Amino acid sequence: MLTAILVGGVCFVAGLALYPALLTLLARLGAGRMAQDYSSLSGHRLKAGTPTMGGVLFCLIAVVAWLAADRSLAGFVIAYALIAGAAVGVLDDVANVRGLGSLGISVLQKLALQLVVGAAVGVGLLQVGASVQDLPGAGMVDLGWGIVPLAALAVVATTNAVNLTDGVDGLAGSCVVLALLGGILAGLWLHAPSAALLAAALLGGVAAFLVFNWHPARLFMGDTGALGLGAALTAIAVEDHILWLLPLLGIVFLVETASVIVNVTAITRFHRRVFRASPLHHHFELLGFGEQRLVLLFAAVGAVALGLTLLIAHGVAT
Repeated sequence: MLTAILVGGVCFVAGLALYPALLTLLARLGAGRMAQDYSSLSGHRLKAGTPTMGGVLFCLIAVVAWLAADRSLAGFVIAYALIAGAAVGVLDDVANVRGLGSLGISVLQKLALQLVVGAAVGVGLLQVGASVQDLPGAGMVDLGWGIVPLAALAVVATTNAVNLTDGVDGLAGSCVVLALLGGILAGLWLHAPSAALLAAALLGGVAAFLVFNWHPARLFMGDTGALGLGAALTAIAVEDHILWLLPLLGIVFLVETASVIVNVTAITRFHRRVFRASPLHHHFELLGFGEQRLVLLFAAVGAVALGLTLLIAHGVAT
């Protein structure tokens, strides 16, 4: 626990020291997010030009922490998931910044790359023995090669879920911090020290990022940060042996994704909307919720989910 606290603290301080320089560099390079259309949410159009790709720094900080304090193969798998996911996000962010489309690369291209990354992460997790998962009613079960397709699907689902949630200042970062806290404690209880350390390093870096991403945001994580975090969260959950708890731990991400699926299906098949806008945070904005109030509400839901996850994980550990 002391090591995790120390690593997280050092990464937080490093982020606070380095983010101003990154923000200046991104502004000089013209790496600003393009405007996206969210109906009557004019406040989002005002955010056009705000520097994006801020996630690159907390990803790099976590990798340096792994090199300095861990260097294990289990830690490498998480670091690889983080960097590979972020690399896919960089392609999307660069396309966005260059004006090749406000959403960057195509959906099919992104999904294909995410599947490749997820499969590679799954193979790595198999090699470090993380195929053993605690399953409800069955205890610890070795899934063998089955962990590869499961990890690939989980990486695709989680990366896109985090990305969809990243639409309000501070929202995705706050919910990721809560999920990473769960990853730290579950890792310590279930004997996954590398997962706990990498989760702590990421938590420190993301917490520093939030200082600059809180409303009104001066910097966005971009797909670089969202996709990297989603892939890393998946690898951390698998190494903690709690892959089945990931939907609960990331309940906000799950609900945000479900709201998009429900709304798109309703519009396509029934020509009606269930929500005024999706993902769900835009629906709340149209109901009159300010960004800070909205973030606090969603984070409160995430905190409850974290508490339930920890209760279950602690029961597994004992």
